[in-house]
Amino acid sequence: MEPPEILYERLRQLAVEDPREARRVFLKLLDSGGPALDHFLGRISSPGDGRLRQLVANAPRDHRDRERLTPHLIAWQEIETDEFTHRAIVGALKGLDTRSAAQTALALEVARLTTAIGREMAQRERLNRELEIAREVQEHLFPQHLPSVPGLDYCGRCRPAREVGGDYYDFLELPEGRLGIAIGDVSGKGIGAALMMASLEASLRGQASVGHDLAELMKRVNNLVYEASSASRYATFFYAEYDPRSRQLSYVNAGHVPPVVLRKSAAACQVFRLESGGPVIGLLRQGRYQRDSFRLKPRDLIVLFTDGVSESMNTRNEEWGEDRLIELAETCFGLPASEVMTRILAAAEAFAAGAPQHDDMTLVVLRVLD
Repeated sequence: MEPPEILYERLRQLAVEDPREARRVFLKLLDSGGPALDHFLGRISSPGDGRLRQLVANAPRDHRDRERLTPHLIAWQEIETDEFTHRAIVGALKGLDTRSAAQTALALEVARLTTAIGREMAQRERLNRELEIAREVQEHLFPQHLPSVPGLDYCGRCRPAREVGGDYYDFLELPEGRLGIAIGDVSGKGIGAALMMASLEASLRGQASVGHDLAELMKRVNNLVYEASSASRYATFFYAEYDPRSRQLSYVNAGHVPPVVLRKSAAACQVFRLESGGPVIGLLRQGRYQRDSFRLKPRDLIVLFTDGVSESMNTRNEEWGEDRLIELAETCFGLPASEVMTRILAAAEAFAAGAPQHDDMTLVVLRVLD
């Protein structure tokens, strides 16, 4: 006799392609009895197995065959939704004493449900373990070491909404003392978004040290991510390179929320947004990008964030908003970058007031020292 899983798949196929041969194979299984028969009959209780139930109901050769199948037929009679299969089951049960068989059918159904629940719990436990491993792997994709940059205090943090997320930030140690700064937000959530995030990180790190042309760099990263991702996936992305010798910040914004530069003077606080760039990453085969630059000054505060921070929502479905984020950042001049980051995230959480986090939250803060 074939292994149970192979026999099940074979009969599923034969029930469609050659019903006569399917009946012959099943009757051979019925005559053999034993665990293989019990396994097969207990297996065909899902909605997609209606054709197999119809095969079994029409297969009996005599009264004895029908009696052997009665407990299963009774259990299926309660769940069957297909009119023809239900009619075949009722016909097979006609004239049989089903009183004791009904008790057996109930026991079979309880056993089937118990087994199904056990399988489901085992499957969920396995998936939870795999997600935990994925979370640990993803955590190690974020910067584990911050390169030392003269005159710059900076930090970053990502808080996924689920076990794994699609937000991304990175700091790259580049030639001539420059620092690469990246932040991105992949469409969607879960494993698919996390895989694209990893692809984006690998593409950037593989290309960043090749040259100084950020527009061309972004074009190459876009092409690599486009080739490695499905058509429905894309990422908003911002990448900049900071030169501590000139305090020049060169950047390309690929459809990301424009980072904020705050500059405090005696009169007021100026707010600049870093917007220049091009389309999102991974959506178009040949994206065109434009590089721009911004000369920073001592005490400037730069805040990069994903929309999970600014769109943090409370129980009334109100958004915290970019205006509140900027207003809070304006109160943080002179504080260490880590303290600025902590205050912004705490304010977003306080506004949410316990409402579930619906999106990944990623924040990068840079402070130019005096």
